[in-house]
Amino acid sequence: MDYDALSKKLDQIELELRRLEFLVGEVGAPRTVTSAFGLQDMPFEHWLSHVFLPRAREAVALQILPKSSNVAAMAVRNLDGHPDADTLLGLLSEFDSMI
Repeated sequence: MDYDALSKKLDQIELELRRLEFLVGEVGAPRTVTSAFGLQDMPFEHWLSHVFLPRAREAVALQILPKSSNVAAMAVRNLDGHPDADTLLGLLSEFDSMI
């Protein structure tokens, strides 16, 4: 597993979240959610910024990753129709394929 490449991919994801204005300010500690992808707690784009990103960074830093990741599929479902989401969707898909 190339943890440096994963970290760089997360940097790219963070930059794209900021470009789309899904993330403003510091990333901070992961927020607590009560449902898968936080769908009952917050909009999906907030989950990406405030749950996925900090948790993924922690997992990479600790070198403890899940056996697979499917965040891109959920992003496709939730960001369908967003005119500027294609780059983010591609980055998330690349991240998933690296796990």
